[in-house]
Amino acid sequence: MSEVINKIATDKGLTNQEQNWEIFSVLGMKWSEIKKLSDDDKTFLLSKVEKVKEQMRAQQFAGAPQQ
Repeated sequence: MSEVINKIATDKGLTNQEQNWEIFSVLGMKWSEIKKLSDDDKTFLLSKVEKVKEQMRAQQFAGAPQQ
């Protein structure tokens, strides 16, 4: 899961397939529904994916052992 967490969902370099995977894997949306999204809706959802991933990163670092 860390590979998914470390990618930036809003990165313009992601392919359409990678963007779909971000929405599918983080938000749990059906692939068939993702393919129907307008560009505006996909952009909006990718920004939400990034917010969720920010929370995931924060939890990951909060749970890391302190040295």
